[in-house]
Amino acid sequence: MTTARRHPADSREDDPSVAARELARVRHLLDAHALVHDLMVREAPLGEVLAEIVRGIEGHCDGMRGSILLYDAQDGTLRHGAAPSLPPEYRDAIDGIAAAPGVGSCGTAVALGAEVIVDDIARDPRWRDFRALAAAHGLGACWSVPIRDAAGAVLGTFALYHSEPRAPRADELGLIRRASKLAAIAIERHRATERLRLLATRDMLTGLPNRALLEDRLAQAIARCARSQRAVAVVCADLDRFKLVNDSLGHEVGDWLLREVAQRLSGAVRPGDTVARFGADEFVVVAEGVTTRDARRIAARLHDVLRDPFVHPRSGEHRIGVSLGIAMAAFGDTPADALRRAGSARYEAKRNGVAMRLYSAELHRRATDALRLDAALRGALERDELTLHYQPIVDLADGRAQAFEALMRWHHPELGDVPPGRFIPLAEEHGLILAMGDWALATAAAQARAWRDRGVGGRISVNVSGRQLADPQLPARVERILADAGADPRALLLEVTETALIEHDERAVASLRALAQLGLAIALDDFGSGYSSFSRLRSMPIDMLKIDRELVVGLGVERDAEAIVAAIVGLADGLGLEVVAEGVETEAQREALRALGCTSGQGYLWARPLPASAAADWSVARR
Repeated sequence: MTTARRHPADSREDDPSVAARELARVRHLLDAHALVHDLMVREAPLGEVLAEIVRGIEGHCDGMRGSILLYDAQDGTLRHGAAPSLPPEYRDAIDGIAAAPGVGSCGTAVALGAEVIVDDIARDPRWRDFRALAAAHGLGACWSVPIRDAAGAVLGTFALYHSEPRAPRADELGLIRRASKLAAIAIERHRATERLRLLATRDMLTGLPNRALLEDRLAQAIARCARSQRAVAVVCADLDRFKLVNDSLGHEVGDWLLREVAQRLSGAVRPGDTVARFGADEFVVVAEGVTTRDARRIAARLHDVLRDPFVHPRSGEHRIGVSLGIAMAAFGDTPADALRRAGSARYEAKRNGVAMRLYSAELHRRATDALRLDAALRGALERDELTLHYQPIVDLADGRAQAFEALMRWHHPELGDVPPGRFIPLAEEHGLILAMGDWALATAAAQARAWRDRGVGGRISVNVSGRQLADPQLPARVERILADAGADPRALLLEVTETALIEHDERAVASLRALAQLGLAIALDDFGSGYSSFSRLRSMPIDMLKIDRELVVGLGVERDAEAIVAAIVGLADGLGLEVVAEGVETEAQREALRALGCTSGQGYLWARPLPASAAADWSVARR
């Protein structure tokens, strides 16, 4: 029997000491990998995880010192990741080096995206600028391998240093490569976790803190009040006219505008103050250690920085306003309390058309009343609590009824008779006016048909809000309402205000033209109170001008009032329009209007708004 001869080197496999060392090496690597994975699962800081990866390799390679540098793509530099065994002076010196060819082993490796093996630092030209630094710390060789993510992008480098000039063995190079892959997993996991944290605490559009982070910071700020004995200001800012920009020009311009607003607000506050995005077009500022006067100044700055126009590269110039609510929070308050108060103050500012409001107990009472009123109003139609009263429009010469204006009234079983000045603005703000407006049109149309059958003449005018005019479906709904009631379109007149036309402009005018084509007459209400250009009247389907009551009250008292009324009457005559004076309360006003050429009016001089049956009786009695 012949026995095969063995290579002398093969005898190492039978050497118990070699086998023991190999087993120890494998166990060390497994233990190091297990520790790294455990740190990642526990979401340990990235620097701690990377340092453990480096130690794992250093423990296997005697006399070697490792380093991980992280690539910052924004400025093209390499930043310290981990280097547990390198001298702190050396580590600090290479922190921030450029990722470029010729910048040591690591800068070159990232720039070229390839392994860079420098076996003699003292002689390699790529180390020219760092040769003395390396020599001072006893570094003779450096082998650097790029760390890449799953897509192949470079995340940084893993490098091993040796004290003597030499090339790496194959097993050492293999360890560096495996370590770079493990480092890539740790870096990617860390960045994914950071992105998730960012999503949880930041508004993705503006980069500002979101509601969750805002409430956390506000809670901490309130807690610190106990020590500082000073208050925290919460300023709630709600953009005016943002919805118009977003709806008319699209979300791209709307998103751009929100980012610009966020940038301006952030630049207007103090370092340490928080600016957060709280809602679609709502922002909140939290400022610690301030007085009420300080809070007002902060709010004033926020108002001022949004005053200048925003210029979009394609859509041009945009101007928006802002309504601001201020609330002061102290120790014992909750973030929800502070935000609710600031929101109430902001609501009052917007409702009253002022720049800002400071929260107070009285303001809270009004806000609570408004909330109660809103809840009650939402069920008013279903509970049949709304009615129409009719005020006569008369011939100024003989006082006979020519028409009636339908005016909405609300009687609540607990709140009693709620003035229109309280519930109509609330209905417009919360979108209830659309359903209520349709109800008013349907009720007036049915009443016009009933009065026609009874022989009560004259049109019924119905007020139409800006929100209704902006709805492109309004003409179709009105046509359906008239058909259902069997009413002649000429029996109704729709009243719109100058403000409604200005706020909704082209959409409002388009609706008016479509309504006029149905045969309805259109009146411009409160004329002379504001902003309409007289020349625009020629392009709008207007049949009647209603002189604003403030001008009527001024007759005989203010010289300008008489001149303006005379101009309106002359304008109406020149354009072939009817003219009606509102709010006539005295015989002197009636005579003054007649002298100026006005032939029709309405007001308490003749009658207050009356229920339908009483209005019909009033009209019949004055035939």
